[in-house]
Amino acid sequence: MFAELYSYLVTHQQLSLPGIGTFFMEREPAVASFPNKRMAPPSYHFRLDEKEQTPPMSFYKWLSHTLSTSNHEAVTQFNDFVFDLKNKIIYGHTVIWHDLGTLQKGLNNTIKFQPKENIIFEEPVIAEKIIRSNATHTVKVGEQEKTSDEMNAALRPVKKERNWLMPLAISLCVLGILFLGWYFFQHGFTIQAMANQKQLEPLSPTTGFRILP
Repeated sequence: MFAELYSYLVTHQQLSLPGIGTFFMEREPAVASFPNKRMAPPSYHFRLDEKEQTPPMSFYKWLSHTLSTSNHEAVTQFNDFVFDLKNKIIYGHTVIWHDLGTLQKGLNNTIKFQPKENIIFEEPVIAEKIIRSNATHTVKVGEQEKTSDEMNAALRPVKKERNWLMPLAISLCVLGILFLGWYFFQHGFTIQAMANQKQLEPLSPTTGFRILP
């Protein structure tokens, strides 16, 4: 009956054996190994809880269907199996449940269970890390969580607006200095050169009055 009970445990993740305890099948998540570009599938391990639980009626119905017998006969066969199993352990025998592990007597007449290595039902798959440069993700900054877009905006240097007045003023000053240099080169660096060079011509005098006849 070991094979039938193991099948029930794998299907329902729990199997209760009166007088022995309750077996649990627990799942461990998949593990990614990016250096090896592989994703290991989920694995499962078995655990025995000494707390006894009475199998539900659905278990006996399942067992009678599996053994192709009546419910009464299924209950009888199951109780005989559990009774024989417990006696073997109490009298010091090590029971090897090939699909599950080993059962033997522990301290204070307890039952010690040594499970098999984790079992895997699936094959590993290829896993490559895809890096999207524009993908938004959450990063932790101190005690706060911010998106990558917010951090990029905060770290991006502020672009200063160009001031066109300063280059224009400098250009005008340079042109003025060049003009003054050219002017003094042509006229010499004297006081007269800086004065107005236009000759003033006096106006001819006019009569201020006229005698009427």
